[in-house]
Amino acid sequence: MNVRRPARALALASLLLLPLASRAQQVVTLTGGEWLPYISQTLPHYGPIARIVTEAFALEGVRVNYTFRPWSRAFAEAANDLANGTLVWSVSDDGSERARRFLRSDVVFHSQSVFFHLKSYPFRWRGEQSLADMRIGGTAGYEYQFDKATQSRMDLSAPTDTLNFHKLLAGRFDVFPANLDVGLWIMRTELPPDQAGLIAWDPRPYHIAHYHLLLNKRNPDNERYMALFNRGLKRLRASGKYESYLRGLSPVPKWPGGDGAMKKAPSAP
Repeated sequence: MNVRRPARALALASLLLLPLASRAQQVVTLTGGEWLPYISQTLPHYGPIARIVTEAFALEGVRVNYTFRPWSRAFAEAANDLANGTLVWSVSDDGSERARRFLRSDVVFHSQSVFFHLKSYPFRWRGEQSLADMRIGGTAGYEYQFDKATQSRMDLSAPTDTLNFHKLLAGRFDVFPANLDVGLWIMRTELPPDQAGLIAWDPRPYHIAHYHLLLNKRNPDNERYMALFNRGLKRLRASGKYESYLRGLSPVPKWPGGDGAMKKAPSAP
């Protein structure tokens, strides 16, 4: 019989019951990278996702310090305990490097990926068969679930999503798969309104990703911090503030050319 695990759980529960005043000076350090419109040094509160993480911890008496790095370095520093953890990441399966090296929180938010296309090229996503013989744009370094599963042609030469929107406008490919919020952000901030008004997207997401706060397994304090964060996140959701921080993240823009095809995808469950 393993008596160590119940004892460990009891100790963790006892720490969670400590008065907030006794843990008011607790601080965690998190790494992250630029991912507009979710997380950025240029946004108020470092963006809505960082704000959610900050306030969930604050409800449990923990302060957060953020360090911004290129994403690969952000991951490495957190994994090697140069920081408590990193935000935010999807975890594909329990055997992945992320799952092996990190504790993962309850889901912080969901994101949807959709196909952007020109209004002059109607497109409807009905599974991978929809992509047969199509020209598809992709961003270098990204992984796509369908890039080897269809007879389509995929152009992965562009280093950024923004460049791919320009290539879409130039007719270099038929559809461009991208995160919905990121795509709308680029259309609002990087494209002239008359060009943005030429682009639509299919409202059916081809993928929904679930993103988590990761805390490394090397730091013995991180199990307690993760328990505090998850509890604070539940409290933040219950307060209504969570939804208010995400609201307006990617409102449906009103560009020239009408809005017949420009409907935001339904909210993730």
